[in-house]
Amino acid sequence: LLAIEEIKQLKAKYFYALDHKDWEMWRREVWAPDARLEVPEMNKVVEPADVLIAWVKEQSADQVSVHHGHMPIIEITSPATATGIWAMEDRLYRSREFPLNGDTSYVIGFGHYRETYVKLQEGWRIQTTRLTRLRTRYVQVY
Repeated sequence: LLAIEEIKQLKAKYFYALDHKDWEMWRREVWAPDARLEVPEMNKVVEPADVLIAWVKEQSADQVSVHHGHMPIIEITSPATATGIWAMEDRLYRSREFPLNGDTSYVIGFGHYRETYVKLQEGWRIQTTRLTRLRTRYVQVY
C-alpha cells in the first residue's frame, strides 16, 4: 500500500509540474533517466527523459494546461517495478499567436495513461507512459 501511495504522489507531481511548467521538478522528481513517452494520436515516441522533457516543453511553450488523473489501477510487479492505468482529462488553452493545428485555441481530451514505474534510489519514477485519448474536442475560439 505504501508503494501505491508513493506512485499516486509521483503522478500528482507529474500533473503539477506539467501544468506549472516546472521542468526542473519534472526532470528531478518524475522521470526515470531512460523514460519513454508515447502519444499515438500524434504518431510520436520520445526518449530518453531529457529529450522527452525538451519536446514537451517546446510543445507547450505558449499553452495553459489543466490535467487531471483519476481512478488509478496500480499493480506492484516487484519490489522495484509497477504498472498503472490512469483515467485522464486534459484541457489545453492556446493563444491566438500559437494555435494548435493551425486554428485551434482550446482542446479537451479524455482517455488514459498506461504507465510503468521503476523504484530508483531517490524513489519511484515513471519509466514509460502511453497517452491514449478516447475523445478529443478541438475548438476554434478566435
